[in-house]
Amino acid sequence: MKFLKIILLLLVVLVVLGFITIKVMSKERPKGQTGPEADTLATQVLAGLNKSAFDAIPYLRWEFFRPGQKYFWDKKANKAIIEWDNNKVIMQLDSQEAQSYSEGIKQEGAAHDELKKKAWSNWCNDSFWMIAPFKLFDSGTQREIMDLENGNKGIKVTYVSGGVTPGDAYLWELDKNHRPVAWKMWTKIIPVKGMGATWAGWEKHGGAWFSTEHTLASKKMKMKNVKAGNSWADFGYESDPFAM
Repeated sequence: MKFLKIILLLLVVLVVLGFITIKVMSKERPKGQTGPEADTLATQVLAGLNKSAFDAIPYLRWEFFRPGQKYFWDKKANKAIIEWDNNKVIMQLDSQEAQSYSEGIKQEGAAHDELKKKAWSNWCNDSFWMIAPFKLFDSGTQREIMDLENGNKGIKVTYVSGGVTPGDAYLWELDKNHRPVAWKMWTKIIPVKGMGATWAGWEKHGGAWFSTEHTLASKKMKMKNVKAGNSWADFGYESDPFAM
């Protein structure tokens, strides 16, 4: 009994220390100025990344920085093949209508529902890390221009609606050419508010620029096998892999 009390006390101490650490490390969400100046800066960011080329890409593939999480996106039809572990979900992203497979076997009922839910959650998070700079004017967004400590301008984007965690906000730090170099995050999924991550490793695919490297909490992460194409045949398929 005494041993259990010691374990319980240690757990309580760890929880309290964790709570204090989160509070100390967290930063208040800053407030900027909405309006034409913020929208102009956001437009300059998109121009530098060639948003028009991004919009024209028919197919995009990448592997997330957690090994095994792979994505193949039919942008025109807005369908995605979402893979992790031994699971695969083919999803129409507008309606979330989907087919799911585990170990190559088609799933139904509760098992299908769980895989579909997981696939949608993975997509919302992982695709955002891939294409967030192109989403500054998404429906439900609010933009604020900010003066940063280094003298550059920044832009804070709040996603008032959409995704799986509405209300999340991101403060983009930009270089003098308006290209993102880092952001700070106020999100539901990360307990430390205002945590930062770099945006680097810029690569050009389909005429648009994508960041493939991020450093978060001193850990470097890299997207792999990024490729844009004009048809699914460009990715080695002999028939439509998005067929449901």
